[in-house]
Order: sequence, then structure tokens, then C-alpha cells
Amino acid sequence: MDELQMLRAFIAATQHRSFSRAAESLGVTTGAISKAVSKLEDRIQTRLLHRTTRSITLTDAALAYYQSCSRLIEELDEAHRRIMRQREVDSGRLRLAVHHGLISPVFSRFISDYHSIAPNVNLQVSVKSGAVNLYDGQFDMAMVPAALVDQQGVIRRTLYRSASVLVASPGYLDKWGTPKRLADLSAHYLLIHPDLRQNGSNSAELYEDERAASVVPMSSIDADEVSLRAAALAGLGIATLPEAMLHEDLSVGTLVPVLPHCCARNPAGEICLFYSDRELLPVRSRTFVDFCVEFFREGGLYARTGEADAAALGKDDAALCRPTPSDTAKLAG
Repeated sequence: MDELQMLRAFIAATQHRSFSRAAESLGVTTGAISKAVSKLEDRIQTRLLHRTTRSITLTDAALAYYQSCSRLIEELDEAHRRIMRQREVDSGRLRLAVHHGLISPVFSRFISDYHSIAPNVNLQVSVKSGAVNLYDGQFDMAMVPAALVDQQGVIRRTLYRSASVLVASPGYLDKWGTPKRLADLSAHYLLIHPDLRQNGSNSAELYEDERAASVVPMSSIDADEVSLRAAALAGLGIATLPEAMLHEDLSVGTLVPVLPHCCARNPAGEICLFYSDRELLPVRSRTFVDFCVEFFREGGLYARTGEADAAALGKDDAALCRPTPSDTAKLAG
């Protein structure tokens, strides 16, 4: 008979002061409990229990032994519980909505690093360009700009804030020239996010040396960030884009900085992780939250806040869009 079985039988019999109740608690027969205790006594050559027709009690010699055995079994059971909780982390399905502007070479590393700590989680990623509803049953979490989830009651953790900078292709600048100040954009094609248009006009609000200013370009196109990047690469104009998605383009020279002392308020510059409930999260979801926070913390490329208060974010638009010395971006490599 296994020694652990004998110890469990002895502990249960002592706690319940009855072989029958001990047997019921362990799901075995009364005879099995009695046999296990007898074998244990034979093993250690010591009488452990006084047996009567009404009850059983510890012998004087067995008290310290019982206490030690109880601690041993409790520690073993706790080890079992810990490893079972760890197994829960590494299993199940996690449905994640991700903004299309985040899809970049480093997103592949993000997925790979997460898989290394949770190899059995079935991570299902859906790339989204618009608003995400966490209450319609399609997604467990969303990694998107702050404005794209507006349901009440969801938890929001800001992962990073990215500056919004002006860039253009070398070919465009060769043809149209390089502007030296914000007013020079009046002779250029401007590629902007729709939120930068002032009242639907051709005027756009930008910042020069941290001061807000309006500019009316020769012509403009508004679109989402992915489309603006494609337009800039095609040489259609000067684009305002989140710094986070430009590292590769700037590194290889397919896009170059324009007016480094200027920037734009960046609607997609604050990337957040959203989830619907703090208290009832499965363990795998809590692990994913912790992983995301740690992944974006590494390298110190962005200021990071905790669970953000919506009213506190976006107060300092100029500071938010100010280019940083890093000129690099976590999600772009």
C-alpha cells in the first residue's frame, strides 16, 4: 500500500475520530482505513491510535507524529493546487481583438513571447479597424486605441502612448520640396486622420513647437493610420502617423521625418488593453494582462500608466504628441 495513502488514512481517522467517517471523507471502505492505519503502525513500529467501540484517539507517542504528518500532507496538497492553477493558465481559449495599426514585425515577437509562457492557450487574434464591443461575446480582450472601446464598466490599462510625427517618402520630397515650417504645408498634400480636420474643412490642427496652429494644405486626404501609411509610401503626400508604426520605414529610409519640431494630436497614439471584468477573470486572462504590461514596460520607450481614468487622459495634447528622443517604437521593432 502506498505510504501517502496510509498517512492520509491515519490523518483522516484522527481528525474524525472514527474509521467509518474517515472512510466516507476519503471515499474508501472502513476496512481500507483500518488496514492502512495498521500497516502504518507496523511500518514505524509504534501504536498510533487507541481503538474502542465508540471512538479512536491518538496515543501520547503519536501526537507529534500526527502534527508533522498533517503539515506534510497540507504542503503536498498546496503544491498540487499550485500546479493545477498553473495548468489553468496554460489552457483554454483567449479571444483578442487587435487594432490593425499594431500589426508589425514586433507583433510577431509579442505572440511568440506569450506562447513561450502559455504554450497551451489557444490565442485567437482578430485584426480590427473600428470600434470593439466587449459585451457581445466575440472577444475576451481588446488591444486598441483608447477611443475604440466605449462601453461602461470595462477595465482599461494603458500600455503605451506614442507620439504622432510627420513623414513623407523621399520621392515625394524630391518632387515637391521639403517644408521648413508649418506654414509651408500650404503648398503640400497632407495625409491626416479624420479627427484632425477642423469642422469638416480642409484645415487641420497641428502643433508647432508645442503650440497649436491651423494649416490649410494645398490638398488633403483623411483615412485610418494603415491607409495613411500606404499613401505616404506611395508618395501621395506628407502624413501624420503614430511613431509606433514607423520604426521600420524610418530605419530603411522608405519614409523620412518632416518638420521634426511639429506634430499632431494623435487619436491612435494611446494603445490600451481592455477587458470586461477585473474580479472574475480566468487565470489565463490575468496572466495575459500581466504579460502585456511587462512586454510594453521593457525598454522604457513609452510612459505607461496603470488602470487609467478616462477623465485624466488626453489633457495635455501637446505633450502627448511631442516627439521623443527614442524615435523608435515597441510595436514596430
